[in-house]
Amino acid sequence: MPTATLSFFEIPAEDPGTLAEFFRAVFGWSSLEVPWEGPRYLRLLPPDHGERPGGGVLENDGNGLVEELTVMLRIEGEPLEATLERIARHGGEIALEPVEIGTSGRFARFRDPEGNSFGLWQPLSR
Repeated sequence: MPTATLSFFEIPAEDPGTLAEFFRAVFGWSSLEVPWEGPRYLRLLPPDHGERPGGGVLENDGNGLVEELTVMLRIEGEPLEATLERIARHGGEIALEPVEIGTSGRFARFRDPEGNSFGLWQPLSR
């Protein structure tokens, strides 16, 4: 059987520069313009923590956690509420306020200014 490795994500945007600025302002990510013959492409450069990307399949049971493909971001070093405040201040929309997920962590969800869905995950301190 062939293998498929989760590699990276691409976020659709009408204005890539404005959306890249949103991710810089909220998360501190830099971006790099990629020269090619196609539509404008800015590569986001989040910090590398050495953790492999993963994934999961969650039943859409109307609980508000995930209704569509959602890119998950792990937040460390500040409460989720501080991250959500920055998201709202820079034009994002809070889709789900933080909720505890068992004894594992806390989850929140937001939409970027272009309407793309993102989750925020914060492990509980042990």
